[in-house]
Amino acid sequence: MGDIAYTPFPIALGQRAHLVRNPTLLPFRSAWQGRPSDGGCVLSDAEAIGLPPGFISDISRAQNRVAVLQAAAEWLPLILGGERSSVALPHDDEHLAIHAIGGTLVISRGTTLPIATSLVGVAFRRREVVVVDDLELTDHFEAGTLLAGGLRSAIVAPMVSGGRSLGTLNLGNAEPGWFSEIDEQRISAIASLIASFMNVHDLVERERVRASTDDLTGVMARRAILEEVAAAAFGDEERPCLLFIDMDGFKAVNDTHGHRAGDEVLRVVTRRIERLLGPDDGVGRLGGDEFLVIVRHDPAGSRGRTLAEAIQASCSTPIALGSVRITPRLSIGIAAAEAPDTSADQLLLDADQALYAAKRSIGGIAQADDEIRKQAALIAIIDRDIDVALERGSLEYHYQPIRCLNTGRLLGAEALLRWRHPVYGPVPPPLLVERVEATGRVDAFTEWSLARVASDLAYVRSMLPQTGDLTFSVNLSRNQLAWDGCAASFLEACRSHGLRTTDLVAEVVESSEIQTGDAAEATLRTLAELGAAIALDDFGTGHNALGYFTRFPIHAIKFDRSLVRAMATDHKARQILRSLAAMSRELGIVTLAEGVETEEEYGLAVAAGIPHGQGWHFGRPMPLAELISLAESELAVGAGRLL
Repeated sequence: MGDIAYTPFPIALGQRAHLVRNPTLLPFRSAWQGRPSDGGCVLSDAEAIGLPPGFISDISRAQNRVAVLQAAAEWLPLILGGERSSVALPHDDEHLAIHAIGGTLVISRGTTLPIATSLVGVAFRRREVVVVDDLELTDHFEAGTLLAGGLRSAIVAPMVSGGRSLGTLNLGNAEPGWFSEIDEQRISAIASLIASFMNVHDLVERERVRASTDDLTGVMARRAILEEVAAAAFGDEERPCLLFIDMDGFKAVNDTHGHRAGDEVLRVVTRRIERLLGPDDGVGRLGGDEFLVIVRHDPAGSRGRTLAEAIQASCSTPIALGSVRITPRLSIGIAAAEAPDTSADQLLLDADQALYAAKRSIGGIAQADDEIRKQAALIAIIDRDIDVALERGSLEYHYQPIRCLNTGRLLGAEALLRWRHPVYGPVPPPLLVERVEATGRVDAFTEWSLARVASDLAYVRSMLPQTGDLTFSVNLSRNQLAWDGCAASFLEACRSHGLRTTDLVAEVVESSEIQTGDAAEATLRTLAELGAAIALDDFGTGHNALGYFTRFPIHAIKFDRSLVRAMATDHKARQILRSLAAMSRELGIVTLAEGVETEEEYGLAVAAGIPHGQGWHFGRPMPLAELISLAESELAVGAGRLL
């Protein structure tokens, strides 16, 4: 049978003036589904009524519904002796679309027939086999077109599963009255088998779509987007770029406003991202508040960076949820397939490392490069070796002197963390603390740091009894303060080394965003009740500096180096610091200037009414032994007390 051009309504249907002969079908069960179908037979019964084993084998091996329908359309003319076959599938509520899947009928795309007035519509609607002995004697919608194509008889069988019509199988012949009752039984059995197989494939496809689609946002789910990355990286021509997107502070949205609000924020952010994507780009949700965008054909990452900036700008618009307005903040890591052989794993690793760098940057966007990869290698080293460093005492504290600006007396020292890695060398302290917290070592590190500083201060006093009023300050991050054992560890460190709780000063960074009512605030209040002094470090770098005076127990504030430096050139900065120092005195809060490096800055700090200071002008951070030597050389002057 050759291909026949047939327009506009092609269906290979046949001819018989009377419409339906609703035959009594052989009762059967679907061998595929293992349960009674709506009118089918087991495969052995299908063979008994003349269905070839080859047909049954073909539909059994079909991998999807299209392959099942193709097998049916190809076998129908061979089984029933027709000349042209097709299938009709639902197009919308009122039309069926004709598909010549078997290749035996060539029709224009989009050919549809009305369900209400067509032969295929009758079979579909009534869920009954329709046999037309002579198309000249029927006025159904497609009869004229079929006659013009040389057909005189037609047979149409509904494909029914689960009580609903999935479509119809259609066959036509040039001879009037061609189709017999056994043909009706055969096409009915075929249609029932096809419906059962289609239904199973539909279920499989729905499960595949469900597994590959994120229920909340509708974009690709984790597995699907990772498969897309693997496929894109495998094709040398694509050279994709990835954007790894994370929403900063999203947990606080859920905690403060509830998970429904958080879900809506995720949906809105997803829609904003989708609107900016190109036709070949893709986006998936990795889970939580993390998204991955694929930008195809972007080996340099230039389009990816432009897209990242657009996404960040679009998503920064506040989202109104009733009376609440939430402003998302996104960090985006960019990774480009710079080399033709860049693997999917390498791309994902680069994107993850770039996201980490983005979170630590000012702009919130970073693209993977050699420097970021080097930083990631260092992070891996820190994560691997930090436990051993704690056990072996490789971590240590250096101490920077704190002095009275008016008398020059040594009042105390700030403990500053140091680690010289045996391979990498000096590890930046902020990075070290960050990795301690990121890897779940907050409790062990906090216990060690408090005990070490207390031990060092006790040792200084044992060596120099005249330094009995000397205090050591230890930095505590928000996460350390939020640890429920922090206050107890502070108290135990003092007790076990014979110190008063007033001998250690707890320094908390002003920009650490401690909130009223959270665990960190509770620890601060407990420490204050125990007699510990609380100092606010880096004052002037956060967003809510003055609020700390009223919300938390603060005994001292340390003006940040940036403010101290500004006094040399900015009259307003000098006036601001004078006013803050005066206000602090009124509140009984001690002030200290950080980062005093020059004689000029020293004089300006004194003129501003700031009584205490630290910085290279007074002494750099030094090992404990050097601090002891320094204190011993100044005993004639005498030591004072900071708080």
